[in-house]
Amino acid sequence: MGDLKFIEDKDFKYNKNIKDSLHAYNRSQTGYREKDYQHFYVFDDDKLLGACHTKMASDWCDIKNIFYEDKDVLKALLNDIKNYYQGRVEGIKFNSVLPSRVDDFKSLDFIVKGKLKDMPSGGENVFLLTTNFTIYGTEEKYEKKSTSWPIDDYHEKMKKENKKIRKSLNFSSEVVDIQYVVLDDDQFVGGIYGNFQYDYLFINILYVDEDYRGQHIASKLMDMIEVEAARRQVYNLYLTTFEFQALDFYKNRGYKEVMTIYDFPLGFKEYTVYKNIHPKK
Repeated sequence: MGDLKFIEDKDFKYNKNIKDSLHAYNRSQTGYREKDYQHFYVFDDDKLLGACHTKMASDWCDIKNIFYEDKDVLKALLNDIKNYYQGRVEGIKFNSVLPSRVDDFKSLDFIVKGKLKDMPSGGENVFLLTTNFTIYGTEEKYEKKSTSWPIDDYHEKMKKENKKIRKSLNFSSEVVDIQYVVLDDDQFVGGIYGNFQYDYLFINILYVDEDYRGQHIASKLMDMIEVEAARRQVYNLYLTTFEFQALDFYKNRGYKEVMTIYDFPLGFKEYTVYKNIHPKK
């Protein structure tokens, strides 16, 4: 082993290395897990009334982006999602910082699994899920379509509608990525990748090659990203970790459990942990 270099990867040159390495490790622990991306559309004649983008991972369906004109359209979208994923996933997840959307999903039997306070400042990010695949009754009959690739016109409409919502907010929804990596000479041996949004830092991935573990590399990477968060005056941090990963490591750094999802993936638990790094007065 040569001299280890810890650097900020401003160009995200090693982002694929970080992601692929962690995914390979997860597969080694859980086996192959089917993944897919799907796009659902609800419309009346040529008018798009609702659209949704989902990701299937860890035996769950995660609603990533959504737009709908009213709750009846939301029911139609969720019905399509349930029909598509029934028997393939354990449940459906969604989270939002918009109280109106949270209320809509709660009224359709999604349960609140956890919350992150002051995300954004003065608000909260609410995490909801359902394992109920019963179909909702709708007032109207809609035309519906689902595809594995986005339909450009409909996808652009969803983006425009969500952009309108973002402009109406009194807080920024901008996402800013950050990444640090460790190199042994020029060889990638580990890294940490996160996103700033809604006055929080989400630590998305932390990975260290098995041959380099036990050298406090993960701790140094966590120190670096936490210091940068504090420099930006972002004091609320969170991340998710599977039970076969590093829960105790994060707890020893002061992170506290705020949410646990069972069978995520099937047979395992996923933990969401939180830490506030605001300096004590």
